[in-house]
Amino acid sequence: MAQTNIFESAQSLLRDRAYANYAAHLNEIERVQSGIQQNRTGQLSLTDITNDTSRLSKRIAREGIRLDKALERINGVPNFQDVSIVGKILRSATSVCRIVIQNRFGVSGYGTGFLVSPNVLITNNHVLPDLETASRSQAQFNYELDADGRVLTPVTFNLRPDLFFLTSTYEERQGSPYDGRDFTLVAVETTGSEGAALDRFGYIQMDSSLGKIIEGENCVVIQHPKGDYKKVVLKDIRLITLTDNFLIYESDTLPGSSGSVVLGLGTGAVVALHHSSIPRKDAAGNWLRKDGSIVQPGDVDEQIDWIGNEGVRVSCIVEAFSNMPVADAMQPLRRQIIEAQTPSLKIMSPSPALVEAKRTPSTAPAPEKRESATPVDRLQYFEITLSSQPVLQDDWEGRASTLVEGFVDETPLIPSSFDPDIRRKRYLTLRSNRNPWELAQQLETLPHVESCEPDLETLTDIGVDAGETGPDRFESFNPGKDSGLTTWQKEEETFLKNFGDSICVQKGKKVKSPAFYHRWWNWSAVNCLDDTERLKRADWQAIRDNLAELRFVQLDTGYSTHSKVFAGYDTDKDFDFIDQDTDARDLMERKLLKFPGHGTRTASIAVGNVLQTDPNTVNGNSGLLTFGGKTLARLIPYRIAKSVILLGRGKELVDAANYAIQSQADVMFMCMGTYPKSMFAAIAREVYEQGIIWVCAAGNQVELVVAPAIYPGTIAVAATNPKDMPWKGSSNGPMVDIAAPGESVYVPITDEEGNEFMSYGDGTSYATPHVASAAMLWKAKHLHELPQKYRFPWQIVEAFRTTLKNTARKPSEWTPNMSKLYGAGILDIEALLNADLPAADTLTHAYEGVSTELPKDIGFVEAGHFVWNILRRKLRPGPTESATGLTQRGQLALDAFTTRPPVRAVESAGLSDTVGTEALLREFFKQ
Repeated sequence: MAQTNIFESAQSLLRDRAYANYAAHLNEIERVQSGIQQNRTGQLSLTDITNDTSRLSKRIAREGIRLDKALERINGVPNFQDVSIVGKILRSATSVCRIVIQNRFGVSGYGTGFLVSPNVLITNNHVLPDLETASRSQAQFNYELDADGRVLTPVTFNLRPDLFFLTSTYEERQGSPYDGRDFTLVAVETTGSEGAALDRFGYIQMDSSLGKIIEGENCVVIQHPKGDYKKVVLKDIRLITLTDNFLIYESDTLPGSSGSVVLGLGTGAVVALHHSSIPRKDAAGNWLRKDGSIVQPGDVDEQIDWIGNEGVRVSCIVEAFSNMPVADAMQPLRRQIIEAQTPSLKIMSPSPALVEAKRTPSTAPAPEKRESATPVDRLQYFEITLSSQPVLQDDWEGRASTLVEGFVDETPLIPSSFDPDIRRKRYLTLRSNRNPWELAQQLETLPHVESCEPDLETLTDIGVDAGETGPDRFESFNPGKDSGLTTWQKEEETFLKNFGDSICVQKGKKVKSPAFYHRWWNWSAVNCLDDTERLKRADWQAIRDNLAELRFVQLDTGYSTHSKVFAGYDTDKDFDFIDQDTDARDLMERKLLKFPGHGTRTASIAVGNVLQTDPNTVNGNSGLLTFGGKTLARLIPYRIAKSVILLGRGKELVDAANYAIQSQADVMFMCMGTYPKSMFAAIAREVYEQGIIWVCAAGNQVELVVAPAIYPGTIAVAATNPKDMPWKGSSNGPMVDIAAPGESVYVPITDEEGNEFMSYGDGTSYATPHVASAAMLWKAKHLHELPQKYRFPWQIVEAFRTTLKNTARKPSEWTPNMSKLYGAGILDIEALLNADLPAADTLTHAYEGVSTELPKDIGFVEAGHFVWNILRRKLRPGPTESATGLTQRGQLALDAFTTRPPVRAVESAGLSDTVGTEALLREFFKQ
């Protein structure tokens, strides 16, 4: 039984190391234990035990409710827990299994493990140390007792290390940065004994973000102690302390089972993989019994004085398996594991095919065929806000399918939110051939529904007023009779004619080759240092290292393989919220209302590098987050629009932003916008409260600042030109925070034949990634200081906003009115990085005293939608969901704002009173 000796030897070594870790943190442990004792006697609040304000703020943020309510909930009596948490723990228990360790002689021991993806489980390295052991061992689920104390029939599955095997040894090794974490991931056969399917047991998501537990909170351990039936330890076991890779929690007098899952009782989330118990020792290093005598060979665990347990932190496990090398054949399963740990997406609504499959066949006789065709029912989508009355909310929950004709589906708008107002917002899918605005009015007659709005396709600010010389003017880039190089040359000549002697272009001469320094004018405009100057910064290496740890998200039309940008994308984490798949590729279509490659062009400002197809003649203007020819932070593309001028349903944007929250994004940017919607206001608030810096384009050609830039929690960006003056097409207003280069910025394009070029583009779309890149640099510089200085996540956003505005460059040519409308000035990256962080008590919550609620009247909302999409569209005619006649209520709202005699709007599209429609939009936008 050599394997047993090896297993026991590993456990003994681990326990000695765990004790050493315990002893190294003894002062902190004793401080926390004193606080726990005071908490148990009612003398100290749980949240007063920890001295880590960052961890506490993230724990509070996880509650998703007001600060006072969150503190009340966390500080509640440990013996009282919400039933939802108990349910979550029980669901996790289903995925826990007994590991039967076998060698060539038979069973040699037992451990515990749990599924972390559909067919991969995790346990300790000292349980399954190598491929041979894993190939002989098995996983047993259902090895437990039912509610009546009867033994369930275990379901046994073979392990498949040939499909996937990744392990981090329990001993640290020189040159192996991810060893010493004591875990093994191994694939499991999908079919078990008697044909049982593995997927019936689900899997547990390992969330690597902070805030799942704080010192003093209770732990729950689910295990198979000594191979026994599954147990859940529900005693008052508290977390004592957290170290870099491990956490230490109280002992329940017996050692835990290797590979057990450790949950935080307050959140139900996995916090650690149990791997060792900690024995008490004397001064000579001898293990001690409970009676104080020295442990002797043959003593059983019950005799030993266990003073604690040690688990491997989830965050360090996720970091390791995301970065450790694996064989090419195992890469697909590794990606599946990584994706399984990312919070699951809340799909916007069932696809039409799925809906058809789920419809219950009717038992009624088939209707008689008619000669005249009837409009076909189609899926329609609505954002609704439920009544604030709890009784009506409960009734809706139970009867929505019968209250709503054609009901298909109903889900929370933002499922992860705990804000009571946001929880009232729902997303409704139904089937009907009626006018969606009529349906919305009908739904509002229900006492359960406070407000309702159809979720329709809508034009962006670019789509409302775009043209050959307007913003994002690249759809028509086609060399025609001239060569592409000739067309590009003409663009160069035009730029130099208009801006060659401008202040920002002339500054560029100092740092770039005279042949193409003008293409980098935006770098000098925002005072971004070149590689040589960056190396002179004492903190530059730390900034570079920290950038790689941040998550940078783009909401746009997706990515392309354009050589200028492709290497800067992180295509392992991308997602397409239109097609609902994991490929956010921009299809680069050039049909009606398509401006392909917008995501590529805007991304280039941040992560663009060398144009491989022409590195010498056409190349220029690398991304602000590049250094030495390498990208310092890869960009994660989320595809939310097929075209920059036409958004899909608003829920696609909401889902993408919500996914960014769940994925722990640091900085997010969006280079398009549209008219305000209640759902946009809700998700902007949610993003802000989670401490994500969301940088948004102010808008193009429409004067009004568009959504989501209109919301207080975002960073709104206007555009300037090489002369340091505002771009004439930039939206502007008091809600703009900052300006950045947005007129004649050098960006990559692709012609209709697929040839790669560069050209000059206009728009706040190009100003926005300058500020987003600055946010990444700023957060990288202060990465470890921010959580210590600011207790609440939103304060990080406000600290950035405050510093951004205080350090802005104010051109002498700017008038006082420009400063009111185009932000505090022009972005100055070097000044931003050199500034001290503002004190926490000087920061004000962006939503304090501010209302983002939209007009409730459905007729007014319909009129606003109509004017934005129909009357102001100057691109060219084409059908959209908006091209329908107004309802009577919508027409009355439109008539109230027009000065001419009322005419049916569908007959007068483009001819209505301009002053009146402008007034309506300004009222609609609250500007």
